[in-house]
This record gives sequence, structure tokens and C-alpha cells, in this order.
Amino acid sequence: MPTTMLVVEQTINQHDLEYVVGLHADNVADGMDPESYVVVVPVGKENGKVLATLDDLALGNFKGAEEDSHGEPLNEAVVAARAVMTATVEAFQKAGRQASGELLAGPPVEGLKEIAAKYLAEEIIVLTVPHLVEEFFHRDLASRLRKATDLPTLRLLAHVPLD
Repeated sequence: MPTTMLVVEQTINQHDLEYVVGLHADNVADGMDPESYVVVVPVGKENGKVLATLDDLALGNFKGAEEDSHGEPLNEAVVAARAVMTATVEAFQKAGRQASGELLAGPPVEGLKEIAAKYLAEEIIVLTVPHLVEEFFHRDLASRLRKATDLPTLRLLAHVPLD
């Protein structure tokens, strides 16, 4: 069964779920096994405070730039990440897809490489909110994973309809 590693920052919504599952619909129609998913949720903010603040400013979120909302305590971050992971895995399972989940603490690229190898992932989908500064310099997580793993890596904006 082919496996896709899905990296998320927030709980997947119905639109994103349908889009991700739809990416592999042709494979199933051609008689291949349905895709299984391993949902990975990084614990806490991968971005540093400076980059997170620049992202807030670039996106016009001036209130977010003023507040220090990016430094939640670790135990709260673990609880929040576990809730996102559980809800996202359950959404895939309710849609009839096989899914499991992992929390990731620590350096994201090395950790995600290990998880991809553990599950024999064939591709990676990074479903995130915009990170404009990092994307501009190709330092966003998807770009770094693409280089580090040599796996096909797709970056999608979470909760943004593509139509």
C-alpha cells in the first residue's frame, strides 16, 4: 500500500481532506491500492520568533505581530499537537482511508526524514499556513524536505480552496 506523509500545523478541514484524498483518486481508479497516510504534527512553532513576526507582518496580521503568541509552553504545545493529530487521523479514517499519526519534537527536517523512512513514505505533502519570508528564500519546510529526502514533496495552503 503506498504511503503519503502529511505534515500539518492545524486540523485538516473537509475541503483539504477531499483535495488530498483526490490527489490519488486516479491511482485507485486504475486498480492500485488506496493510499495510506501518516499524519505528522510538529510540536510548537518551527519558526523562530523573528520569522514568525515577519510572517505576521507580511500577511497583514499586525495584532499577531504585537502579541507573543508563538511561545506557548511545551506541555501545552504537546497537548495541542496531539489534538490536531488525533482529529486529522480520525478524519482520514472516517473517509475510509488508512491513517496513523506521529508527533514531532525537535529539528523538523531530520525528524521528518526518520519518519518518512520508518513508514516507507513515497511522497510528502506539507499542508501549512503561509510562511512568506521562508517561502521567498526557499527555506520553508517543504523546500527543505524536498532537498533532504529526494521524495516528491507538495506544499499546499491549509484551509484555502483551490477553485
